[in-house]
Amino acid sequence: MSGRDDDALLRLALSVVERAATGEGLEAYVTSEADFYVKAYGGEVEKVSSARPRGAGVRVVAGGRQGFAYTTDLSDAGLDEVVAQARDNAGHATPDDAVALPEAPEDAGDVPGLIDEAQAGIAPDDKVAFALALERAARGADARIRTVEEAVYADTATEVAIASTAGVAAAYRRTEAWCYVLAIATDGDDTEVGFEFDLGRGLGELDPEDVARRAAARAVGVLGATKIASTRLPVVFEPYVAGQFLGALGGVLTGEAVQKGRSMFAGLLGERVAGDAVALVDDGRIPGAPGSAPWDAEGVPTRRTEVVSEGILRSFLYDTISARREGRSSTGNAARSSFKAPPSPSATNLALAPTGQGRDEVLARAGRALLVHDFHGVHSGVNPVSGDFSVGVTGVLLDGGAPGAPVKEVTIAAPILDMLKGVVAVADDLRWLPFGGSYGGATTLISEMTVAGS
Repeated sequence: MSGRDDDALLRLALSVVERAATGEGLEAYVTSEADFYVKAYGGEVEKVSSARPRGAGVRVVAGGRQGFAYTTDLSDAGLDEVVAQARDNAGHATPDDAVALPEAPEDAGDVPGLIDEAQAGIAPDDKVAFALALERAARGADARIRTVEEAVYADTATEVAIASTAGVAAAYRRTEAWCYVLAIATDGDDTEVGFEFDLGRGLGELDPEDVARRAAARAVGVLGATKIASTRLPVVFEPYVAGQFLGALGGVLTGEAVQKGRSMFAGLLGERVAGDAVALVDDGRIPGAPGSAPWDAEGVPTRRTEVVSEGILRSFLYDTISARREGRSSTGNAARSSFKAPPSPSATNLALAPTGQGRDEVLARAGRALLVHDFHGVHSGVNPVSGDFSVGVTGVLLDGGAPGAPVKEVTIAAPILDMLKGVVAVADDLRWLPFGGSYGGATTLISEMTVAGS
C-alpha cells in the first residue's frame, strides 16, 4: 500500500471519502491513464492516437444496499454530484446482508516488476517506428506472406488510487506495452492467417522481429492444411491456445458464478475435477505478469490461491461480497474493467502449474496427436453451466512428437471436466495472455478428445 503525501490521486480519493454521510460506507476508486496506439499498414502509419482518461467510481453502502456512480469531472462540484448519484442509487437497491466494504488490511507490500522506468522516456516517434518495423519484418519473413493485415503497438501508464470509510487508503502505478501482428500467407488458391503478440512493461521488452517471425510461421505452417478423418486422439494445446482455454474457465471459477448457478463447478468444492497431476493456481503477485498488483479493485491485498491441487477443487475466487455470502474472506480477486464499473470477482493471473517436463518432452509423450495452433469460436463453443466444449481448430498432426501434416476445418469436443481429468502434462513454457484477466498458457497434453473431421 502507498500513503505518499505527494500522491495527488490518493489525496483526491480521500477527499471523496470525506463526503460520506453519517452511518454510510463510501469508497472512491480513481484512475488516471496515459494511452498510446499506433497501427501500421502497407509500410505507412494507418492510425495513431493518444489519450489521457481520468475518472472516479464511487460506491455508497448503507443498510445492506449498494449504489454506484462514476464521473470524469473531478472538480469539487463533479465529485459532489457523483457521490449524490451513488447515494441515490443505493436507496433504490435491493438489500443484501452480504453487501459491505472491506476493512482496511495490513500493508499489502509491494509487488516488484510493475513499472518499466525507461518507458516514460520513449518518444512517440520511437513507438511509431516500432509498429512500422513490426509490419516490415512480418512482410519480409517469408516470400509466401502476401500482406500484413494489422501491425499494432500500444501502451498505457496507469495510476490507481482507492480510499474508503473502512480505512482503505492505497495507490500504485503500472506500465504496460503490447504489440500484435496478423500476417496472411498464400500458396496458389490457399490462404491462411497467422497471429502473434507480445506484451511487457515497456517497449524495451518487446521484440518486433521475433513476433513477426512467429506470426509468419503460423500462417505459412498451415498452408495446404486439410481435414482429417474423424477419430479420437491425444490433443496438445499450444501455450496461446491453453491460455484461451483457461480464459473460458476463469469466469466460472468465481464464487459469484457458482452462487448464481452459472458454473459447471457448482457443488464440486472438495471433489476431484482434474487429473492427479493438475494444479491450477491464481496468483496476483507474480512479478511481470499482466494481472499483478499489490491489491485488488476494492483494496484487498492480492494473494496466491490454489484453485485446484492434486486434481481436487480447493477454492473459488472471491471478492468481498461473494465471500461474505459463504462466510468466507475475499481471496483478493475483485476486478474492474475501469473506473466506470463496480468491482466483481475475476481471475488475476490464472495458470496450470508445470508438471516437470519441457515442451519437447510433452510433444514426444503425445506420440500421434493433434497439436492445436488456434481455436475458432471458443466463446460460442463453451457452455459454462453444462461444461460442454466443442470448437473448431487449426493445427498439425504430430507423429512421435514431430510436426507433420497441417490440419484445418476440424472440431475438437469433450466435456470440460473430462478434459481437465485428461490433462497429463503441462510444459514449462508459460506465457501470459490478457483476456479479461490474465491467463497463463503452456504446452498442455490432454490424453484424448474427439476430433471431428471428414
